[in-house]
Amino acid sequence: MHALLLQTLRELAPGGEPVALTRLAKRLDQRVSVLLRELTALSDARIAGAPGPGLVRLACDDAGRWTVAILAPPPSPGGENPR
Repeated sequence: MHALLLQTLRELAPGGEPVALTRLAKRLDQRVSVLLRELTALSDARIAGAPGPGLVRLACDDAGRWTVAILAPPPSPGGENPR
């Protein structure tokens, strides 16, 4: 699911702009809570003491609206991410 999330984020915001999690959930036909779990694993959040890869940034505004922005460049044609 991680690859599909990153691909869809690139399609919705090719310039890396934040995307509303509700919009992403509707596009992928997934619940926001499921996407939050998956995206947290792709962020720089520490899980079990280990930092994540930092591919996305999650943010919640004062009204409780979640957004996600992709931080990583697209994978290189050779399949390796230069990061």
